[in-house]
Amino acid sequence: MYSKQQHYLLRNSTTLLLAIAWGLGLGVDPSAAQDARAVGTEEISGTILAVAPGEITIKQSDNKVATHKIQDKQDRAITIAGRPMNIPAKIAVTGNIPAKLIEPGMILKFTGRASLFGKCDGEVKTFEIISGDASDDLKVNFLERPEKNNQPAKCEVIGRVVNLSGSGKLQLQVPKDKWAKKERIVFKIADDSVLQVADDHLKRVLPNDIASRAVITKLSNGETFIREIDISLTAEREQLTTSFDEKLDQKFSHLSDEPAGKPRELRSDHFILYTDVSDRSANVLLAKLETMYGLVSGYYGKRPRQPIECYVVHDIKVWPPDQFEPAALRKITEPAGVTISRTNRQQGLAKATVYSCDDHGVVQHEAVHAFCIQSFGSTGPVWYSEGMAEMGQYWKPGELAVNIDSVVISYLTNAEPKKLADIVATGQITGDSWQAYSWRWALCHLLASNPNYSKRFKQLGMNLMAEQKDSFELAYGNVAAEISFEYDQFVQNFGNGYRVDLCSWEWKKCANISSNKRLKQTIKPNRGWQATKLQTRADVSYDFAAVGKWKITGVGDEMSADGDQSGRGKLIGAILKDYQLSEPFELGEKGAFVAQSDGQLYVRCRDQWNGLQDNEGEMVLHLRRTQKE
Repeated sequence: MYSKQQHYLLRNSTTLLLAIAWGLGLGVDPSAAQDARAVGTEEISGTILAVAPGEITIKQSDNKVATHKIQDKQDRAITIAGRPMNIPAKIAVTGNIPAKLIEPGMILKFTGRASLFGKCDGEVKTFEIISGDASDDLKVNFLERPEKNNQPAKCEVIGRVVNLSGSGKLQLQVPKDKWAKKERIVFKIADDSVLQVADDHLKRVLPNDIASRAVITKLSNGETFIREIDISLTAEREQLTTSFDEKLDQKFSHLSDEPAGKPRELRSDHFILYTDVSDRSANVLLAKLETMYGLVSGYYGKRPRQPIECYVVHDIKVWPPDQFEPAALRKITEPAGVTISRTNRQQGLAKATVYSCDDHGVVQHEAVHAFCIQSFGSTGPVWYSEGMAEMGQYWKPGELAVNIDSVVISYLTNAEPKKLADIVATGQITGDSWQAYSWRWALCHLLASNPNYSKRFKQLGMNLMAEQKDSFELAYGNVAAEISFEYDQFVQNFGNGYRVDLCSWEWKKCANISSNKRLKQTIKPNRGWQATKLQTRADVSYDFAAVGKWKITGVGDEMSADGDQSGRGKLIGAILKDYQLSEPFELGEKGAFVAQSDGQLYVRCRDQWNGLQDNEGEMVLHLRRTQKE
């Protein structure tokens, strides 16, 4: 079972909301300011280094880099002091982009020349993207009266892009007319034509775009959030629409967004959908489900024999009163979702049916349960069942990085760490709390993505769902300490953009080098902590030299292991002893350090944990005991 509110639990946050409101001068009693209060505002500008749900990272002209909370248009909350808060930012995104980046499904507004017979003349140099949900928005309005029907005249066009050919011919959908009997019109775009963007959201924003102005509120706990931001898009980009969800919205933008008003049946390759949601929502949902189906079946190497049935309800009043059994009706009206399974004893097949409210995330979560039931016979124990269902709803094609709701990230990184034994304990119940679901997701994501454990994890999951003799303890008992350590490191450091595969721990043997021996190790800037094979001894001094160059995303030029002025890109170290990692200490390009304890030396390039994947280059690190004079 899964609730629409699992990740957006906004209760018990009144104190913090009052505190922020008071700090912003909104006339709220200051006695309520107990968790965090606003201590000032600042206006900054700079280059955007990263954008993730609930966060934006900006590098200012003085090379200062900071990550700020920001609530985008479609976000329900950001987290302040570990609590979900509704503080939407005022966002203005503008820019002139090469028109070659026009994509099918976009609605464009422009002025061109066409005859009453629909024949177009000349080239169009400027297009404007507009928001429009219904076909009624589309039009061709003649601004001049043609001298003859076959002669071109100035006209204003609002059309939905069908395609853009390599020769620069732009075909658009427009309302049916005597001169557009097939609801199509074609214009030629100029080689230097531009696409004007004016958005109130961050969906099109990429690294290297410019924050020309950002008003930031500073809080007493050190956090910051953005109240207003103006962003200029740079022209250097391969595509304009990058979000998987936005691409689907654009693909089906020609369909109505009005609720259907009554239930009907829709089908895709692997799903039968009974729903009263709009045509657009239904088709977007089926596309998401099919994408999820492909990813999950690819992971397990198995798929159900029969399609998965889903009942998705927008308005319960338009459904027959006896349509749903009580358990399904309760979850739908909560609003939430549930998967109910039955087994055909004669055929030996399990059949699972999804019942859900119209939240796509809830439907996807439940559809993972249904997939597993129809493929393996069950979903396994609660920790695995709910953790993998959470993973299934977040998976996107080609994405290896974490990309989940910022509320979950803030909770996991601020809460008291939960022991593995508690997460995988028996006797748990489904639908208990969004916090419990978050811990289960984190464990499953770590084990499924970490090359140290992923192969065994896949087999463990299939065994658990097939109710064969296996368990977390049997699978990982001999490496339980290693997993606990990596799990703690994950929840301590991760965020959207974090790559578990790049940050997996290197469990390597190390050596206590003699006074005349040297060690050499290649260090990558796009990895987490990396083993040096050096066994340190407390109070012993070691010389080091890092030879090479690396490049850090958003910094610009290549740099040595000394990093830049802000410390980004600097080589740092830490010592691991008895599964405890010391506080990091600075190394750099060349020098010596005195080990504070026995243990194994690990090093890394200092950078944000969720921004490693695009870093380039390498260092060859040389180590030896400091020579006595």
